[in-house]
Amino acid sequence: MTGRILGGAANLLGFIAGAALILMMLHIVADVTIRFFLTTPLHGTVEIVSTYYMVAVVFLPLALVERLNSHIVVELVTQHLGQRAHDVLVAGACVLSAAYFGAFTWQTWADAMNKYAVGEVALGTVAITVWPTRFFVPIGCAVIALYLLYKAGRLIVRDRSVLLRTDEIDDLEAHG
Repeated sequence: MTGRILGGAANLLGFIAGAALILMMLHIVADVTIRFFLTTPLHGTVEIVSTYYMVAVVFLPLALVERLNSHIVVELVTQHLGQRAHDVLVAGACVLSAAYFGAFTWQTWADAMNKYAVGEVALGTVAITVWPTRFFVPIGCAVIALYLLYKAGRLIVRDRSVLLRTDEIDDLEAHG
């Protein structure tokens, strides 16, 4: 049940990040097109792209990437370990990573609340309200921290399914 809830949250944040990526692309294309044909830029593009879209694209899908086991992995040492030692080492790395992301969540949440309190804006060609984007970082970090703890727990009880990549799961289902 916990895995399904965390997986759903990771998928939702990944979807939002994907939507932000598409919106960023459309926004930039519109800016370039308008600048080319009307020789005037679309005001606020740099501020919106850098404070809304890019932050969402980077931080919101963190848990989804972890869920899909798509982060970069270097296995110089672990490839020579037995399965149980490997799983314990990965579980330990998950707990340490969760602690890091938990601390990062704590600090960035406090920063986001401060920016909300002052009504932070970015001043460029126009003033853009940016305090809402400050919440993308702690939300993305909180969900990956929770997923890492879930993953560590599953590994401790010897459920290795959390280590499978999507293509490996598809292969297992296809071949029985």
